[in-house]
Amino acid sequence: MNKNAKVIIPFVLVAWLGSLVVFRAGTPAVVGAAFVVAVAVAIPVMVFYLMAEMGWSTLAKRFRVRGSFGGAWRAAATGQMATVSVFDPVFQRKKLRLVGGTLRLGTSREALHLSMLFSKIPILGRFFPDVQIPWSAVTTATTFEAPGWFTPLRDSGTILQVAYDPNYTGTFVELVVGEPPVFLQLPADLLGEGMTRLPLSSTP
Repeated sequence: MNKNAKVIIPFVLVAWLGSLVVFRAGTPAVVGAAFVVAVAVAIPVMVFYLMAEMGWSTLAKRFRVRGSFGGAWRAAATGQMATVSVFDPVFQRKKLRLVGGTLRLGTSREALHLSMLFSKIPILGRFFPDVQIPWSAVTTATTFEAPGWFTPLRDSGTILQVAYDPNYTGTFVELVVGEPPVFLQLPADLLGEGMTRLPLSSTP
């Protein structure tokens, strides 16, 4: 059982059992309303927690920013991170894909800075604090041409699941950070001068 299932299944069971208790004859309306609000708040919190567990929480434990980044932020139309490489067959099931400029990055002489648009929101910021990754913490960096088309999640059967992201094209670079490793896939052009500070290699 993976981490998603270990979190989601108990939550669903608790919510179901709670609803059996709350929504029965004689229960005050205020109790039912409070239960609905609690579930409505718990669902997005759970989703963001599971998103963070795809790699961001590991980075935050090692490289959490204590100050503020004074340089220019660049929004990534598409960025990805995972606990396995983009070249791993199970990558599509392990990745966290961030689109629409949700992920922002900045570079300095010393480090790669990463931030989420919602990092300043009190509750969500606990899951996605800003991080500052020293260039020296990047063990390998591999450039590859992103295809736009994602590998189908199901390779056999009657249902074909394929996703297309028009921003997932062009040259990307996969950064391997720390141990156990976190794999970041970022547009190479957004890294700018930071590309010269990476231990680069080409697609294997």
